[in-house]
Amino acid sequence: MIGSQMSLSRRWFALDEKVRFVIAGIGNMGIRYLIFVLLGLVFTVNRYQIILLVTWLSSSVIAFLSYKYLVFRTEGNHMKEFVKSLLIWCLSYILNAALLEVLVGRLQWNVYAAQGLVIVLIVVINYLLFKHFAFKKQKESWLEHLYNLWE
Repeated sequence: MIGSQMSLSRRWFALDEKVRFVIAGIGNMGIRYLIFVLLGLVFTVNRYQIILLVTWLSSSVIAFLSYKYLVFRTEGNHMKEFVKSLLIWCLSYILNAALLEVLVGRLQWNVYAAQGLVIVLIVVINYLLFKHFAFKKQKESWLEHLYNLWE
């Protein structure tokens, strides 16, 4: 059992980081939708904005942990990385809403085609922001580099 778990872990991290990001993102969206549906069944769907808020908050924690440990593999800095992740998700929402307004509201695109294009664009932007902003790996100082040369 342990050998197969190590093998699964090794295979997962052998995947390109971008592929892991997309897979984790799809999983996160599925979890987000499941939480929304379950909360809608437990409570009344008339309160969908409250359900959406609770869903967003809980699924953001799950998404953060999956990106941190399953995609970018960073250590420490939990709160700092989480706040940066929240900023990225807020920016993504605003960008999504703005692009839909332009494509659908002004250019009269089909809403589903527009959202499909926007999702692809946002996935690329989110990957870059998560990699280079939220989960940016700290470069070692010149002193640490000099010390590591001797190891």
